Amino acid sequence: MGTDDASDHDRMHTAEVFRTKWLWLVLLGAVLILAGVVAILVPVVSEIAAGKVLGSVLIVSGVLQIMQAAKMLDWLGFLWHLLLGVLAAVGGTLIYLNPFAGVIAITILIAIIFAVHGATQVAFAVRVRRQPGWHWFLISGCIALVVSLLLILKLPYSHSFTPATIAGVSLMFAGWAYIAMALASRKAGPPS
Repeated sequence: MGTDDASDHDRMHTAEVFRTKWLWLVLLGAVLILAGVVAILVPVVSEIAAGKVLGSVLIVSGVLQIMQAAKMLDWLGFLWHLLLGVLAAVGGTLIYLNPFAGVIAITILIAIIFAVHGATQVAFAVRVRRQPGWHWFLISGCIALVVSLLLILKLPYSHSFTPATIAGVSLMFAGWAYIAMALASRKAGPPS
C-alpha cells in the first residue's frame, strides 16, 4: 500500500470515527466549553485562587479526554487524544498542587502546556484537513499558541487578566472545535 493509499485510508477512518462517535465528541466539546467558562468566571467572582481553578479544570478535562480516547481505541487519533488528556491531567495536577516557587514558574508551566496543546491541535488539523470542520482545530490550536505567547509576554502578569482567564478562552475554543467538527462530520454522511 502506497503512502497516498495509507493517507486516504486514515482520512476515511478518521471521518468515520467523527461521524459515528459524534455524540461523544460533542459531549467532550461541551465539557471543555464549560471548563473554560468555569476557569474564566470562578476566580473573578470568588476568593478561590485562579491556579486552583485552572488546575482543577485541566484535571477534569484531561481525565474526560483520556476516557474519550478509550472509546476510540481503533482510531489513529487515539494516541493524540490520550496524550492531550494525559498532558492536561498532569499539567492540571502540577498547577493545582503548585510545587513550583512563585507565580512566574506556574505561569511558565501553564504557557508550556498550552503551547504543546496548540501545536498538537495544529498538527491534527493539518492531518485531517479534508474533513469538514477541520479548520476549527486549526483556529483552536492557533489560539492556544497565542495564549501561551500572551502568558510569557505578560510575565509577571497583572490583574488585568489571570492565566486562568486566558486559558479558559483557549479551552472554550478547543471545545467548540470538537463540537463543530463532530457535527460537520455527522452531516457529511459516510466517507466516500
